[in-house]
Parts: sequence; C-alpha cells; structure tokens
Amino acid sequence: MNRKILGYGELMLRLSPQGHGNLIEQSDALHMSFAGAEANIIADLALLGHHTLFFTTFPGNPIGRKANQFLNSFGVNTDLISWKEGRLGTYYIEHGSSIRATRVTYDRENSLFSNTKISHKEWENALSAVEVLILTGITPALSEICMLNVKTALKVCKGRSIKVLFDLNFRRTLWKNDKAKQFFESILPDVAILCGNVGSAFDIFNIRTSEIEDYKSLEQATRQAADELGNYGEFEYIAMTMRLQENASKNRLGGFIKKEEKYAFSHAISIKIIDRLGGGDAFAAAVLHGILKKWELDKIVNFSAAAFAATQTIQGDINFLTEEEILSLANGNTRGFVKR
Repeated sequence: MNRKILGYGELMLRLSPQGHGNLIEQSDALHMSFAGAEANIIADLALLGHHTLFFTTFPGNPIGRKANQFLNSFGVNTDLISWKEGRLGTYYIEHGSSIRATRVTYDRENSLFSNTKISHKEWENALSAVEVLILTGITPALSEICMLNVKTALKVCKGRSIKVLFDLNFRRTLWKNDKAKQFFESILPDVAILCGNVGSAFDIFNIRTSEIEDYKSLEQATRQAADELGNYGEFEYIAMTMRLQENASKNRLGGFIKKEEKYAFSHAISIKIIDRLGGGDAFAAAVLHGILKKWELDKIVNFSAAAFAATQTIQGDINFLTEEEILSLANGNTRGFVKR
C-alpha cells in the first residue's frame, strides 16, 4: 500500500512487573517496552501493510535509540524523528485481574516531547505526500506547546486536504473536562474520522445516554453518543468501541461505526483479558484499514471489533495478528481451537 499515514504523539517507556499480574511492591524486576496511543495505531497499521511514519522527538541516548528500534521493528519509518537532550516519558503498568483493576502510574511531566515546539514549516515537510494524519486527545493534554503543535498540524492538513483520524482518548489525570471540551470543540470541525466511546463522550461533552444495564442497552447508548458527537463536526465516519465489563478479566466487547445516516454494529465478543492497553488503538487502526480498503460498514466494524478484542489477549500494546487472522475472528471463529 503506497498511501502514507503519519502519526504524531509521544512514545513512552513502558515498565511492568516481570511477573504478569504482579504489583510493583512485590516485584524486583521490571519488563521494558514502549507504547503510546498514536504510535500503537501506526505500528498496527504498519503490520497490516501500510506505509507509515512517526513524528516525535527522542532523547539522544540509549533509551531513545531503543525506542527508535522498537518502531522500526514493525516497519514504521522514523526518518522524521528529531533527536535532542531531555527525557523520554515513562509509565508503569500493573495488570489487573478479576476484581482488581489495572493501574497505570505516569512519569511523563516535563518530558522532551511535551517541550518540543514544531514550526509550520516543519509540519509542511512532515506532511509531504501524507494521506492521513493520526492524532489523539492525549497529546494536546500534555502541554500548551503540544496543543499548539496539534493546531498547526491541522492547519497544514486543511490546506492540503489531508484526512485526520482523531481518537478522543480523554485522560482525567492529564487535564480538566472544561479545558478538554474547549480544545476539542475548536479542532473537531477539521477531523474526518472520529473515534471514541460512551465514556469519553460523557467525560468531555457531558453527553448523557440511556442507562447501560446490559449489552443491548450499551448498543443503544453508543448510538446515542455517536449521534450527539456528530454535532461537533462534519465527520465522514464516527467509530466507537463498546465494553461491557463483568470484572477486570472478563469483558464483552464490540464496535459501532457510522457514515452519514448509515451505521453498523459488530458482533459481540466475550474475552478473558491478558493486557487491556492498546485495544482502542487497535480498533482505530483497523477502522482506518477498512476505510482505505473501501470495505462495507459491516465488514469494517466486525474487523475492527475483532482487532480490539484480540489485542487484549496479547501482552503489550501492539496487535500482531494478520488481516487474515483478524477476519477469521470477525467471522465468528472465536472458540480458540488448536491450530495444527
């Protein structure tokens, strides 16, 4: 696939107890990896065969070089990455189980990425020959500089008719609802593909839906939220993940997609979660993959829900499954029989 897809965001150092499911207090060793919403989406798209680039800033030290190797290992082009003095943002993840929730502890304040300003000219260069730009609501929450960078990028995209995929990804620990709402309202008119869920619609825009009591009512609430979100821009697509949570380990998942007045729900998929992070990013990547392949809405949403679910059965934030494997799950082959 020759279309260029560019992601802009912070790739962080991800540290977790080597004993999967253990707490930090009981651990003497941590497993090192890297993750970040926009980078996850870009890596997933690269593994699905797309021409991807990532635009960020790394420290010129062994950690930065390792982060760069991480992206390259998936086939992501890192030529646009700048190298400066500073620190890479870090987060620690303790995986939940049963009644105990997954816990994330951030150490990203004053990171190199959050302090790096990108000029209009630099954005023009980065977006050369790009068809789609990937952004999320996490990046503008990091600093005023990042907020300005996102706005500058959107101006360049608008001038070149570059489509923007934006995932709301509201993080309560990073900024307040009113500031997020004000910023999102200013940029959503420039977004072509919007991703989110009922929770983000409520947290940011106070969009209230019918009570969620079971999976059917979750579908109804998701459609209501998507209809309300549609008032904030002229989106080509609105795509939403759905999660009905029994506990930290057992979830029932699905997806919704809307194009103009047409919409589709996926089949519901029940899973046992291994690693919850990265699921929404896999969904967003799969949605864009289906759109670029010009699939029908039903196929896009079932493919995307399968990617959303499958990624949470794999350790790490990246969806390693092939298009064929994801389509098999989307077609109902979810009983986990041994393949020989």
